[in-house]
Amino acid sequence: MRNRWLSPIAVVVLAAVIALGAVFDPSGLAAPYTWTGADLLPVAGLWQVAAPAVYVPLLLAGVGVLTWAVARGRGPLRTALLVWGAVVWSAMAAKLLMSLAMTVEDVLHLAWSTGFTGVKAAVFGLPVAAAAWLAQLLHRRLVPPSPASESAGSGASSGASAPGWAAAAVAVVLAASVGGVWWGGSPVGYAIGDSPLAPAPEAGPLGCLAAVTLLGVLTWAVNRRLSATDSPRAVVAGLSALAAAGTLGLVQVAAGIPGDLAGGGLFWAPAIMLRLAPALSFGALLAAATALLVALLDAVRPARRGVALAAPLPTAVVVAAAALALPLLQPGTATPQLPRTPGLTLSADRRIVDADGNEVLLRGVNVNQLEDYFQQFPDKAVTRPLTEADFAGMARMGFNVVRLALSWSALEPRPGQYDPAYLAKISWAVGTAARHGLRTVIDMHQDAWGKGVAAAPGTTCRNGSPMHGWDGAPTWADRFDGAPRCEFTGRDISPAVARAFTNFYQDRDGIQTRLVAAWGMLAQRFANEPMVAGYDLLNEPGFGEAPPITSGVLLGRYYDRAIKAIRAGERRGFPHLVFFEPSVLWSGLGFEVPVPKGFTDDRLLVFAPHLYNESITIDQGTGLTVTSIERGFELASRAAEYYGAGLWSGEWGWFGDPAAAPIARYTDQEDRHRIGGAFWVWKQSCGDAHATAGARTGGNLMIEDCATGKDLPPPAEYVAELARPYPRSAPGRLTGLTSDRASLTARGEGSGCGLDVWFPGEARPSAAADCAASPSGRRRAAGASPAAPRAPTA
Repeated sequence: MRNRWLSPIAVVVLAAVIALGAVFDPSGLAAPYTWTGADLLPVAGLWQVAAPAVYVPLLLAGVGVLTWAVARGRGPLRTALLVWGAVVWSAMAAKLLMSLAMTVEDVLHLAWSTGFTGVKAAVFGLPVAAAAWLAQLLHRRLVPPSPASESAGSGASSGASAPGWAAAAVAVVLAASVGGVWWGGSPVGYAIGDSPLAPAPEAGPLGCLAAVTLLGVLTWAVNRRLSATDSPRAVVAGLSALAAAGTLGLVQVAAGIPGDLAGGGLFWAPAIMLRLAPALSFGALLAAATALLVALLDAVRPARRGVALAAPLPTAVVVAAAALALPLLQPGTATPQLPRTPGLTLSADRRIVDADGNEVLLRGVNVNQLEDYFQQFPDKAVTRPLTEADFAGMARMGFNVVRLALSWSALEPRPGQYDPAYLAKISWAVGTAARHGLRTVIDMHQDAWGKGVAAAPGTTCRNGSPMHGWDGAPTWADRFDGAPRCEFTGRDISPAVARAFTNFYQDRDGIQTRLVAAWGMLAQRFANEPMVAGYDLLNEPGFGEAPPITSGVLLGRYYDRAIKAIRAGERRGFPHLVFFEPSVLWSGLGFEVPVPKGFTDDRLLVFAPHLYNESITIDQGTGLTVTSIERGFELASRAAEYYGAGLWSGEWGWFGDPAAAPIARYTDQEDRHRIGGAFWVWKQSCGDAHATAGARTGGNLMIEDCATGKDLPPPAEYVAELARPYPRSAPGRLTGLTSDRASLTARGEGSGCGLDVWFPGEARPSAAADCAASPSGRRRAAGASPAAPRAPTA
């Protein structure tokens, strides 16, 4: 007997959950709906109102219809499970359609990303399922089924085996044909590629076979368990397929726990989500295909005829799906040969190399002294002067690269008008760095969008606190649409910041186009400069209002446009490396759903996340370590491999007390993975936007006394690790590297024996090499420091 109140109850409870989530989590990272408080009018495009106009109505409608369909079941628990599945599937379907309303690019990435919505829906669907269980239990007690309905129910279940076998057939076909593409190509595949039961190439033949078989068995078994007495069999079969895929995801979670525990920290906790998300997104696809097949079966034959007539159609589906899947299983094309340039490029195996093919380790420091920060303390300068002495000091510490932070607001103070004085400062910095043997990574820096996020005096915030300004975008590019300029557990989760980035990613009023043009101009200016290592397209991009649509697909679209503009600007020069980052969530969590794999066809790419693990990541504020230093390097390395890109840590450090800092563990991992990075930061003022009102010192390396403005000695613990020996360049390929503060061991393969090695200290280092040539060394004065020789050894 149908419970007529079940569907309205489910919709009302879900609507309440959505509303409460919007109030208490305006970021939408955990809540079902993102409501930042921004104005919805005037409407610049469907993307602006996609969440309230597409996602929420479709989610409520889907749950309402599916709950109405399963409201005939006699078992309260079984009905509650079906309603729970209805919430999860409806949320993913609604999220996909909302994503398509925001952008139609990279549909497969958008479909993958719905899995994260599914994981959230599994949580916020619990109150809805509980309400359904209670409503069904009360209905069963108040309105007992009549004998006629009992009899009808028994007859309707007699053909339940047919949907079970049909659903299992669809599961096997889809898993065998596209499962490898789905799991292996998932945007979080870099983090879960070692799963022994994922139906992906990484799992191996036995793992794939086990996963496909298990999914088929689970689909059949769950369908048998959840079959309703007289509910539409297509709905039950579809939700059973979703449940089976989710169960397979849980099996993968269990199988992956040993590896998740091995890297230290509590990474196993987010790994549950990272492993479940692809399983649920595949389950949503499987559910739709299963429901469609069962509906067709019921349309072409009476249900009571059982399995006999059901067999031919699943068989035909198996053959057809396998044929359609064949192109997906073909091997990819070979990686194109990357160009040789006077500057840096990449080798075929993704190492950064110079014009002679020598492997280069870029190790250095961030320079923020050209940034245009918001001034929160009127009596303190926001930056300290950048002088030639700074570059000489960097060279004395053994650095060979600087990540030079620029501010769009200073570069282009008015639309289309570039400040010649600021451009001259940039050129001077690049040239001065080069004179001291330092390459430059030009970084378009921003923090929390820009100066314009500063809250007006007297602002009160329901959640969080009023914001001060930051750095990055010029105020003419601000598009906050009335969103509160309040911090919500952090500056980057501010509603105003989220709306500003969403508008930027959608190129509202052409603001993204202006930054793309600025990159073209900068690339033309430095087109023939070999000491420019490359361009970092945007520092810690905001995740916008609809991650990973905004922080994935749309961020990738901006990157592609910027790269094209850079290459156009370099036509009379040579191509430089392009450094690209995941969203700011990586800096805060130690992992993220990155931009789509095919966001550009350019191959001079270097993946440049900020490896702040165990320093300023969110978990450290709770006293826990979720993503350890070692795990952070492993995830970054896998992500770079996923893109076929080089790897470089754009920012790291800020460990706090130098005496207790785990900096040696970090530098050990740098050696183990044979990569470079840029320490944050060379000189930071006491008036910097990051500073606090009561701070006694400013900076992380070159320290400023806030009371006197004088320089203090840098922390000895930091200097000792940052100045440790390392090969600046090596012919062939480095295969091993270990160093401490007094020694260096490097192993490699390939022709040639010459090494360009930095070694600190006054004494001439003792060098030995296993090659035909005799080891030799020479001492070079490095600035004014008597303790900074460099010894290239053969």
